[in-house]
Amino acid sequence: MVKIKIHCPACSKAGMIEVDKEIINKSSRGVTAINVAQDQICSHSFVAYIDKNLAVRDCFMTDFQIELPQMETEQILEDKEIPTPDIVDVDLLKINIPALTLTFLIRAALFKKPILFLHDGEFLHRHIQNFFKFISKNSFETEIYTEKHDLYKKNKKHFKNYVVLDVQKVINDKSKILDPKKIKMERTIVQKFLGEYDWKSSLIIIKNEIQKAFELSKEVMKIIETYEGDEKIGKKKLIDKLIEKNGIKTTFSSLEFLLDIIKNYFEFDLSVLSDYYFPAFGI
Repeated sequence: MVKIKIHCPACSKAGMIEVDKEIINKSSRGVTAINVAQDQICSHSFVAYIDKNLAVRDCFMTDFQIELPQMETEQILEDKEIPTPDIVDVDLLKINIPALTLTFLIRAALFKKPILFLHDGEFLHRHIQNFFKFISKNSFETEIYTEKHDLYKKNKKHFKNYVVLDVQKVINDKSKILDPKKIKMERTIVQKFLGEYDWKSSLIIIKNEIQKAFELSKEVMKIIETYEGDEKIGKKKLIDKLIEKNGIKTTFSSLEFLLDIIKNYFEFDLSVLSDYYFPAFGI
């Protein structure tokens, strides 16, 4: 066992945690997700991502109670369908892209925003492009470009309508969609991806979550389009319809996530939808 100093991402309080070095080494050159329980360091619970050199790469608040519902359409992929490490090096991505940055990239893609990711190491460029190509195949169309910082500065005006990020910060977000307080569902998806030790499983998990968001969004649009009530359909009624027609149990939080996708990615008119919820059932 070894001791590692950790800072809480919410309150910045520092403390020492003990981890099994053998577990860390299982991740090869990737990162290992370590759950830090409530009251272990402070009153918050979070995940710390630690590399094989015992360096803390990132910390992320946990919110696993907020998840997309299960669906029967989750994909079972054959090995030949999963990109090999020379195409998508999962460990390379986990080491070089912080959890919050990856979460921002996914949110921008689900909001149908063109994305520019800046990184001066060209070794990462094709891996991140291939990563998004794989996880969004047969679902969302993504537009993501990679570039070096100096070339971006020379051609900055061409990317004024892009969401622009580098490893450490958001450089351009004109639509103000990258608010860390409003990315609970995307954060949970990234946590599942980072928390899986096996690289193949990591890719399958995140691809299935993205596919699930796509299919559920279409189901919600179908219900709204075919609704024949005299009044606007309420959000509670929408959840009931999902359960009634498809057996899909959806929380209010996950419904709001899907409605964001419907509005921004599909550009679907939500004016026929009422904000009515039963507060006692809110999550």
